[in-house]
Amino acid sequence: MSDQTEHMLPDIISKALVLPVVRVDRHTFLTKLFPRATEVELMSILKDGPQAVYTLEQLTKVARRVVMHDTEKTSAISFAAGLPSNIAIAAGTGTADLVQYYGFALRMAQKVAYIYGQENLFTEEGTLSEDGERDVMIYLGVMLGVASANSALMFISKGLSNTLSKKFMATAVTRTTWYPLLKKIAGYIGVSVTKKSTSAVISKSLPVIGGFVSGGLTLITFRPMGNRLIKTFETTLTATPDQIKQAQNVILEDIKKSSNE
Repeated sequence: MSDQTEHMLPDIISKALVLPVVRVDRHTFLTKLFPRATEVELMSILKDGPQAVYTLEQLTKVARRVVMHDTEKTSAISFAAGLPSNIAIAAGTGTADLVQYYGFALRMAQKVAYIYGQENLFTEEGTLSEDGERDVMIYLGVMLGVASANSALMFISKGLSNTLSKKFMATAVTRTTWYPLLKKIAGYIGVSVTKKSTSAVISKSLPVIGGFVSGGLTLITFRPMGNRLIKTFETTLTATPDQIKQAQNVILEDIKKSSNE
């Protein structure tokens, strides 16, 4: 990861990104996800994305099933992590639980992104690519409800393929272009981490109840995060040129506001 992105990311997110469980191999995931696809269909899925074979409605049904499965799995793990009743132990395990929570959120984000036709975020060496660093932040922004992240997702998913957007990107260094938005998303992540840190320590100070609180909070928050990402990808796949242009304007406005601060 770049130094600039690492500085924007809260420490807990940087730690989550290096967990082995976080990386999802696009080829393996899509192959297992669509076992009934013919050899020709699978080749098309891997090359152009599942949207080349399946309808938007079908993709959304699959994506929601994946989100539900990941939510249940993460909630069960969070329940187990919420069991310690010693407050001294809780302070230490609370941080580990949060790293794990965001690790699973990033893992779920990759799955949803791949279902809607996005490329691999990680290189063959297992590290995030430069575009992957940007996209991870944008996915998290969408999941946490950062409005401008929705426009950014639309732009990177569809806008970069048209001539107007390529010209726009050529006018500025990529990192400089995206920095204002990524900085904003990092702020939201920081607030979210602070809130969850407090909840984690409090829940762990309770005996078995702590497990129910921890697992329940994860169940309540995790699924909406995934569904926000699904909704934004749905909008992105059906975006018109005017909507893409509007998304570009949102990004430009963020850059303008940042330069005036």
